[in-house]
Amino acid sequence: MREQECPYNSGYFKIFSISSSTFAASTDGICRSATWNRNGITVAGGKGQGSSLNQLAYPEGVFVDDDGAIFIADRDNHRVIKYMPGASNGELVAGGNKPGNNSNQLYTPSKVVVGKHGTMFICDRINNRVQRWSKNANQGETIMKNITCWGLALDMEGSLYVSDMEGHQVIQWPQNRIVAGGNGKGNNRIVKWAVGANQGTVIAGFNGYGNGVDQLYRPYAVVVDQMNTAYVLEYINLRVTRWFEGEKSSSIIIGGDGYGLGADKLNFPRDIAFDRQGNLYIKVLVINRSKVMDNCFKMEANHHLQEPFLLFILKK
Repeated sequence: MREQECPYNSGYFKIFSISSSTFAASTDGICRSATWNRNGITVAGGKGQGSSLNQLAYPEGVFVDDDGAIFIADRDNHRVIKYMPGASNGELVAGGNKPGNNSNQLYTPSKVVVGKHGTMFICDRINNRVQRWSKNANQGETIMKNITCWGLALDMEGSLYVSDMEGHQVIQWPQNRIVAGGNGKGNNRIVKWAVGANQGTVIAGFNGYGNGVDQLYRPYAVVVDQMNTAYVLEYINLRVTRWFEGEKSSSIIIGGDGYGLGADKLNFPRDIAFDRQGNLYIKVLVINRSKVMDNCFKMEANHHLQEPFLLFILKK
């Protein structure tokens, strides 16, 4: 730990969370010397695949709100589950009425984000729509249709950004305008698009696909902090890498040495998120000889697009 450099203490998905052992104030982002405990703790799921409120079934997306509540797009249960900090069971907050296209149903949701007043926005993937679900509501409202939605993000003004997988583009709602991509496929890289720009700048993945420190292989999720440092989850490389602004190589936060059952291993990682304390949450699938476990772990700390799966904006 380097308390003199990073004054805040903080925290692995089955969903798992790893904690930062060093963390900077939120106005500064996460300081360069920050490190994370590579052994995670289970904060959601981990009880085998199933539909009980302490189980998950191939969850895709995770969102952590400012109060530390964890929202999970529980794909094969066709629902969104909310876990309060320290809870052993989740709470059903959307869907869970079997797969379907009615207003109270979801069909393999891939991502959820939560805005002001607890309003949820959900990628309802098989239904090719985005649903807005008010807090405590028993049904949602379709705000976008005929879109192969995979990832979502909200900005400080409340605009929603939707990654359109088949269109290889990101659309801003309610403006309904393309803000990134739309010009065909790109490959294994993270691209930053300035507001109003018609092309982007590569910030991670400079040398094609692979497992080198300057490469990415099937990036599924990215988070950017206030210092413009990018944290990238790679599905094939089974790792989370950290890319400082202006640098062409990365460091590995966790994973990268093959899959396994240990608390420092990633298996089929799908999504990442940070909480306000710099704890990193990672959704993984744990496979054992006799069963499949879907978990959320917590690690305490602290121009063209191809299949833009997930997108995050870390608020100040």
